[in-house]
Amino acid sequence: MKDLVKRTLTGAVYVISVIVATCINKYVAAAYFGIIVLLGLKEFLQIAISKGIHQNKVMVYLSSVLIYASVVAFAWNAQPYASILMFSGLLSVLGMLISTLYLKNETPFTSLAYSFTAILYITLPLALSNMIYAMQANTNYNLLLSIFIFAWCNDTFAYLVGCKFGKKRLFERHSPKKSWEGFFGGLSATIIAAVVMYLIYGNGLVAWLLIAILTSVVGTLGDLVESMFKRQMGVKDSGNILPGHGGILDRFDILLLVLPAVWICLSLLGQFFPVF
Repeated sequence: MKDLVKRTLTGAVYVISVIVATCINKYVAAAYFGIIVLLGLKEFLQIAISKGIHQNKVMVYLSSVLIYASVVAFAWNAQPYASILMFSGLLSVLGMLISTLYLKNETPFTSLAYSFTAILYITLPLALSNMIYAMQANTNYNLLLSIFIFAWCNDTFAYLVGCKFGKKRLFERHSPKKSWEGFFGGLSATIIAAVVMYLIYGNGLVAWLLIAILTSVVGTLGDLVESMFKRQMGVKDSGNILPGHGGILDRFDILLLVLPAVWICLSLLGQFFPVF
């Protein structure tokens, strides 16, 4: 019972923090997801280091901060700062490569692979939350929060349906408990949520359905990717900052693939016709 209360309270704080961050303004959203990036990097690098994989943490953090800030600046149309920050970020990545030459490390490319993965897997996807936030600037809907709602619906109903009816394993090698029944339960819930969004905000049913399906399908793959990483590294949770839920990466694993997928999809479609 104590664990259930702890998990419920932590979950409530997490949900409220996301709602507040995505509903106030772009500055709060940028600060919130910037903090999530730093916490996620900390977990990822700590796991790598605990397995004997050396990490140049200073350069990883520096590169991530500059790249994140450059994406924020692009989202805010803040030129020339966006270009300056992006070039600075790329230079810091080159600096990370060069600095590895001077480190006493027997497996330098293994270390670099984990460092680059941290930036590509955590920093860039969460930075794109700012680009998605910018897409909703002149609309009456909260696209970024809607993506989170779809992700929560998918997570919750995939778990509930999977526990009740799950028999056929989805990807047993990486996540033995996930089932096809749970997957379709989560997908159905996100589609229903998309219809609700359409009824609330009006136009764009196809777009809402597209985002919902992307969130469910790509989000499930994102969950499996994090499970694959944790299984390889021999850890149950990415951290313990969220009592009863594990770490930051355990809560945001779905979004790490969903945010880039949604942004790319809407950006490409927006080149040809109004999405909403």
